[in-house]
Amino acid sequence: MMKKFACLSLCLFASSAAAHEGHEHADEAAAPGAQFPAAIALPAIDGPKPWSDKPLLNDPDRFQIAIVTDRTGGHRPGIWMDAVRKLNLLRPEFVVSVGDLIEGYTEDLSQIEREWGEFLGFIDQMQMRFFFVAGNHDVTNPVLHKKWREQFGREWYSFDYRGVHFLCLCSEDPVQQHISDEQIEFVRDDLEKHADARWTLVFLHKPLWTYAERAEANGDSDPTNWRRVEKLLVDRPHTIFAGHVHHYVQYQRNGRDYYSLGTTGGGSQLRGNEYGEFDHVTWLTMEADGPQVVNLRLDGILPAGIVTESSAARFSDFLRKVRVEVAPILVDDHNAFSEGGLSVRLSNEFGELVEMSGRVDGLPLRGLTVEPDGLKLSVGPVGEAEQHVRIRFEEPIQFETLRRATFTATLRTKPEDGSAPLSAERVIPVVIDRRHVCPLLAESAEIDGVIEPWPELSYATPDDPVLMGAVQDWTGPADASFKVAAGHDGASLVLMARVTDEQIVPGKDRLQWILDARPAAQRRDEPTLQWGALRVAVGAPDESGDAKVTAFRGRGRRREAIEGVEGAARRTETGYDVELSIPAKELARFQGGQRWETFQLAAVQTDADDSTREPTEVVWRGTSDVRFRNSNFAQFVRED
Repeated sequence: MMKKFACLSLCLFASSAAAHEGHEHADEAAAPGAQFPAAIALPAIDGPKPWSDKPLLNDPDRFQIAIVTDRTGGHRPGIWMDAVRKLNLLRPEFVVSVGDLIEGYTEDLSQIEREWGEFLGFIDQMQMRFFFVAGNHDVTNPVLHKKWREQFGREWYSFDYRGVHFLCLCSEDPVQQHISDEQIEFVRDDLEKHADARWTLVFLHKPLWTYAERAEANGDSDPTNWRRVEKLLVDRPHTIFAGHVHHYVQYQRNGRDYYSLGTTGGGSQLRGNEYGEFDHVTWLTMEADGPQVVNLRLDGILPAGIVTESSAARFSDFLRKVRVEVAPILVDDHNAFSEGGLSVRLSNEFGELVEMSGRVDGLPLRGLTVEPDGLKLSVGPVGEAEQHVRIRFEEPIQFETLRRATFTATLRTKPEDGSAPLSAERVIPVVIDRRHVCPLLAESAEIDGVIEPWPELSYATPDDPVLMGAVQDWTGPADASFKVAAGHDGASLVLMARVTDEQIVPGKDRLQWILDARPAAQRRDEPTLQWGALRVAVGAPDESGDAKVTAFRGRGRRREAIEGVEGAARRTETGYDVELSIPAKELARFQGGQRWETFQLAAVQTDADDSTREPTEVVWRGTSDVRFRNSNFAQFVRED
């Protein structure tokens, strides 16, 4: 029994060239599992049912085929074979071409034979029948015409499948963009013999209707003979497919769909859907009322094994062990930015050579110079490399206009073991900001709410700060605003603030500091504030001078109290002063455990002029999302 089955399989897979020796009428085999009824067997369920009432798409006359278009005319190697592999996954019942299968355009017989040998090798790997249609590259000259007829017998032919008539024509007969009288007579006789076809599908290489229309628009007669073919088709339902122009267009002619297809590897700028420039196969589902046509872009057809458990693990390892770090540009001019150096570092612990190309995007273009404009680094299999990029503007630029700057890095591995290369793209924010200094204090601060003297380096809320809450109640800086400063004494980080508040409401008014203590790269790559965020607040003092201090790290369920924080506040004529001391180890634990170097900081003043009303919140160096993201936080650098 197994031997008989093997013999039957061999008989069914005849050579592609033999398929063109006249018409074939294969007996339709019984469908697998034909002993079972075609209907779906559904369980009897009372009440609502977990399925819709739409019909099954199981019409026995329905079938699906694929149509491939131009491979050549500046062919791009590998695309056609990619289409073959993906058609083998899609499993159409058969495949039809619209020509331009080899580069041709030569009378060198050895070259012609090499090109056809290569193409027929591709077809050998296609797991379903393939129907050849001649394009101008395939039959440019008498030598190519002769070779075609030797291999495939006919330059035009027809066949039938499930009541549908397939008509494959030659648009280069005997010269380019022309259909001979002999071919016209073939079409006439063929259509008469198949007058009862439920639909006719026509395949040819060039969209000859466009050539005929151009000639007629110039007052000339149709030089292609297409109008004669069209008259033979006009009284029967039909659809026409062509290629050649390498961009996709759907036409409506005589109430019928005519298609000029894109490319399956032929020359193309590949500018995308709007241009009709893409590599694709056309998928045709034959319905009772005519064909349903969709286009499947090759880059959107993915095999089931596109990601496996092992490949996912390898890619995850790649993402984890290859790092791109972009150091912030911090300048001492707090008014505007003119020039600075951006440092980009590629670190590789993946064990394969990694190449990176990158560019800076999102900067204002007026007066901008970026040197070098394109950055390239290569590291491998283990190591790191660094490159500097100089950014200059002819005139100073406000910092707020630089917040959209990004560095786009494209990473690609170069494996030596033959495995598939990995690639990834990372978009990293480029921080261009003022440099905020956290200096060494002359002596350890006494945390008592008395700030004497006030530090020279301090930073104030602007006249138009970010506001939250009851923003309509804020009447200006005299109503609610503050200045901040920072320092350290080695053992502790000291934060100071001078708060302006014309109406203090104890228990409601307070100043909260939000400090992101994570390493700089992590703060940049993951701006959401989670475990590494320290939140410390000091309430406005009451009449006796007492002020409530709260301090915790993280948020939500991962919220933990911070030990060793000291805070105090003292009323002033215009509001109150605040002092805070945070153990240095709280910052160091997130930056390697020994010493901290930088942090990001924002502060929020809560101002409730009336204990019964919603308070206003004034933000320094943050956004309206200040409690959840470190966007626009101040960058502080330690100085000793």
